[in-house]
Amino acid sequence: MFFINKPQLKKPRALGVLLLYNDGDILEDVIKSLLNNNHQIIAWNHGSNDKTDIILKHYKHEILESKFIPRSFDFYKLYPAMSENIIKNYKDKFDWISWPDDDEILEGHKRDKSYYEYLTEAFNSKYNWLQFNNFNFWFTNKDDLSIKSPVNRIKYYCLFPDCAPRIRSWRANCTNIREFNHNPLPGEKSPTLFNLRHYPMRSKEQAIRRVKHDRANMQREGQYYHYNKMRGNLDL
Repeated sequence: MFFINKPQLKKPRALGVLLLYNDGDILEDVIKSLLNNNHQIIAWNHGSNDKTDIILKHYKHEILESKFIPRSFDFYKLYPAMSENIIKNYKDKFDWISWPDDDEILEGHKRDKSYYEYLTEAFNSKYNWLQFNNFNFWFTNKDDLSIKSPVNRIKYYCLFPDCAPRIRSWRANCTNIREFNHNPLPGEKSPTLFNLRHYPMRSKEQAIRRVKHDRANMQREGQYYHYNKMRGNLDL
């Protein structure tokens, strides 16, 4: 009997990128997910006034770059600025970039393997970038509030199928100027959609604060209009 060894997949050096603003209650879950999936991390804190800074200090030895950006810096310029930072300082040092929003957990297209294992398969393929299904998780009155972690506490979810493309992962050398991580990158997209768990509303108090304050007045040229729309329907 002959045994044929499968070729060993090359494992990518992976970098996780985070832009942070007042999602400190879920930030530890997001950081742990990236670390557990063999990513090093860079993080810019865009003027958060919650416990974001405390979490960043707790993980300071695991984070390559941690930078405070004042809230006065235009939100619409953040993604281009971070893109330029990656292109200048990181794209030649890493093989793969994962850039979730700071309230998202990235997964493969199934759960039989870790995100990093599926990412490794993508890295060893001909494809350059990955798009994700957007599964939104939302608090309910059935949540056990004694559970600190939103990822462990919140169980209600649904697929948001017609949102803007969630492009969260790509070869580092393909990095271009990102437009909220919705625009395509050079090269071929994987035909297999990965999945992400998105936790935008994690409690009633956090949801109200997000709509009335943290994401208020962000609409510009048809973008981020949904928070203004929610603000007018808080009683529904």
